[in-house]
Amino acid sequence: MRRHLHTPPNRSLHSGVVLPMALIMLVIVSFAGLLAARNSATFEQFSNNMRTNQVARVSAEDALRRCERIARYSVDDSTTTIPPGEVAAIELAKARIVDTEITADEDTAIRQGIWNVRANWASGAVNLITITPQFDGNVQGNARLKEENHPTCIIQSMVNDRFLVTARGLSNDAVVAGDGTLSAGSEVWLQSILTPTIPTQCGTGTC
Repeated sequence: MRRHLHTPPNRSLHSGVVLPMALIMLVIVSFAGLLAARNSATFEQFSNNMRTNQVARVSAEDALRRCERIARYSVDDSTTTIPPGEVAAIELAKARIVDTEITADEDTAIRQGIWNVRANWASGAVNLITITPQFDGNVQGNARLKEENHPTCIIQSMVNDRFLVTARGLSNDAVVAGDGTLSAGSEVWLQSILTPTIPTQCGTGTC
C-alpha cells in the first residue's frame, strides 16, 4: 500500500505581504484625510474673505449714496427735503466739502484730487466725512461695524458744477494705521461724478 505524503503549503511567500500593504493603505488614508482637512480650511478662509469683502462693499455703497446726498444738499438752499434728524450732521458734513475745484473731467486731473492722498483718509483729517451706518433693530451688536471702521468719504468740487465723491468701506476686522493705510482686513473704494442740478427733459421741453 502506497502512502502519499502531502507537503504543507509554503506560507513564507505570503506572510510578509499583509503588513506592507496595510502600511501603504494607512499612508493613503492619512494623506486623504490631510487633503480633506486642508481643502476644508481653504474653503473656510475663502468664505471668510468673501464675507468681509461683501461687508466692505456694502459699507462703501452706503457711504457713496449718502455722500452724494450731502453734495446735492450743499447746492440746495431749501432744507425741507432733509430728514429732521440729519440736518445737524449734514450741515457739519457740508463744511468739509473741498472747495478747490478739480479742473477737468479727465483721469489726469481727477488723480490730482485730495482723495488720492492716503493721509487725507486718516482719522481726524480735515475733509474726511464719516458716515454712521444705520442698522435695523434686529441686527446684533457683534454684527455691526466698529466705530473706527465706519465708512468715510471725501467730496471735492469739480468744474461745471460737479462733485467728485469718493467713498471707502471697511470690513469689521479691518485695521487702519495712523496714516490711513490698511494693515489688515478688507477695504472697498467707490467713486462717482455727480451733477446735482442736471436738467430733466420732458415731452414739452425742460421741466
